[in-house]
Amino acid sequence: MSKSSSPFERSPLGGIGGFLIGLVVLYFLFKLAGWFFTLLWWAAPVIFVASLIIDHKVFLGYVGSIKRLFQRNWILGLVAGGLSVLLFPLVAAYLLAMALFKKKLRERAVEMDEKVNGKWADFEEVPEDPMDLDIPYEELPPAAEPEPRKRKDDSYDELFN
Repeated sequence: MSKSSSPFERSPLGGIGGFLIGLVVLYFLFKLAGWFFTLLWWAAPVIFVASLIIDHKVFLGYVGSIKRLFQRNWILGLVAGGLSVLLFPLVAAYLLAMALFKKKLRERAVEMDEKVNGKWADFEEVPEDPMDLDIPYEELPPAAEPEPRKRKDDSYDELFN
């Protein structure tokens, strides 16, 4: 006797347990997201000020991009500006992330410059005594006269003679 595995022979209540567990998991995920956004909403002003302190050019670039969008299409610019105000916590987090990213890029660029060119000295000690540059002309070695340049092939010059 073979046992058939028809879907009609299974219990109709078997799938309800998985469905209920899925609903409970989704409920807790939405509660977690709500808690996160509430926390982000309260921390957004501090995050925004921190992003301005780290790199104010990120904020100016963001405002400039919305301004350019408004100039191209005023409806989209108005929508983007309104969403930026409405979703201020997300915008503040984005600005902080970009400011930190650009700061890290600048630090890496300085590290690579030091690795390639060496570290710059803050100062160099110069002796206070003047150098003795009063060497009589007679004591200077004679200057070497430059040798005339020799060419391997003068056929090109012969074309113009």
